[in-house]
Amino acid sequence: MMLLSALAATVRGYADEKPDYTKGVFILNEDWFGHQNSTINYLRPDGEWEYRVFQKENPGKELGCTSQYGAIYEGRMYIISKQERDVAATVTGGRITVCDAETMACIKQIETIATDDEGRSVADGRAFVGVNPQKGYISTSNGIYVFDLEALEVTGLIPGTDAEGGGLYSAQCGTMLKVGDHVLAIHQKKGLLVIDAESDTVVRVIGAPLEAGVQRGFGSIVQAKDSSLWISVTPDLSGRGATIDYFFRLDYQTLDTTRIALPAGYGLPSSWYAWTADAFCASARQNKLYWKKQGNGWFTHNEIVCYDIDKGECSDFFDTQSIGWYMYCGAGFRIHPQTDEMYVSLYQDNLKQTYETVRLSNTGEVLGVYEMIDNYWFPAMVIFPPQAQNGPTGPADPTEPTEPTEPTANEAVAPSVLLSVYPNPTAEVVYIELSEPALLEVLAIDGRVVFRKEAGAGVQAVTLERRGLYILRVSAGGRVATGRVVRR
Repeated sequence: MMLLSALAATVRGYADEKPDYTKGVFILNEDWFGHQNSTINYLRPDGEWEYRVFQKENPGKELGCTSQYGAIYEGRMYIISKQERDVAATVTGGRITVCDAETMACIKQIETIATDDEGRSVADGRAFVGVNPQKGYISTSNGIYVFDLEALEVTGLIPGTDAEGGGLYSAQCGTMLKVGDHVLAIHQKKGLLVIDAESDTVVRVIGAPLEAGVQRGFGSIVQAKDSSLWISVTPDLSGRGATIDYFFRLDYQTLDTTRIALPAGYGLPSSWYAWTADAFCASARQNKLYWKKQGNGWFTHNEIVCYDIDKGECSDFFDTQSIGWYMYCGAGFRIHPQTDEMYVSLYQDNLKQTYETVRLSNTGEVLGVYEMIDNYWFPAMVIFPPQAQNGPTGPADPTEPTEPTEPTANEAVAPSVLLSVYPNPTAEVVYIELSEPALLEVLAIDGRVVFRKEAGAGVQAVTLERRGLYILRVSAGGRVATGRVVRR
């Protein structure tokens, strides 16, 4: 009897435990279009998989159809799907699904983002970006919409972002990035939309070049460790998946673009038509960009490229065929913002249910191989949980910052300017000691300048209003020193 009571107590204890999805890695999957709704899997720190965790934590509920984008912001995960339900599915999910990022408990699902006068959907989901704790933006096949994060309601279209009567795959909006007071959004036809994040208005449109009578396009935009902005280029607007051997660096202050030539065959991925977030991303620990060689199509790619921003050099990072696998067309790899390790989703081909994920060091060494059960997963995007969101390219403010990393040799360009930063981590006020007069700037991880001052030599006190990771930048006489500081 005592044994049965103890066993019952143990079972109750396990049942009462809340799931913790804060330390591993999520893989969002399209799943098998025409057969089932999308799924999200979780790779635990011990290397074991937990499959279909949204269904597991929310019995009777499922994601929408062809989920392509997930982001964590202010403790919640926002999963964006193209449609609310696959044609063969029996459960209706949503184009927008909002979950608790730690437990994956569903908070709300929204079936349609916008409809016509007859109630039919006119906007399939693409991506999400958090603007502030009160609102975010949802990009779609037909414009960008403001999303109230408190009421969890779509409140309206941002004028000038829509498809202007175009078809479902001809004038989409895709990747968005919050930088300073603006959101930078990629439009398939118009180019880069610069949106005032306070008034929700397009204040400038930067078009892709017209070359030899051919209108180029933009593919996506990323922000590097040094806060520089980079835009991929498509050879035309057809969405055929072809690439071109150059991309652009964008100066956020002037909005000027600089064309950067690439070696032949190193063009960045193009993901229009059947839109995906694509495999173009930046390291949060090194000043490097990564993408896959795509050539002229979407499928069976195997080469990952690294671009060293400081050196202006391209190099081959990893060939997945060295271990006998291919990458799918979506955002199948991303860089962990804390460890600088790359997680890569791999498959055999479209007609096989054989998939795995590999973990690579920042030098391309295979650190782990995680086989999966048979299924047509078609991975869409790697998502890192809340505790990992502390890099300059992370979509969310950190809620549990880790110990800061000391500046690297590349960061400490002017060690005589920046003498010390203390205490670090800090409870609120950080003291910055300078050896000479300099421009002192403190940036939030999304690129916003939260403090700027022409400071004299000596100690400057800076109050950090919110918890999280901040980038410190000191400029004097053409020299720049950068560092990091954490407010707990």
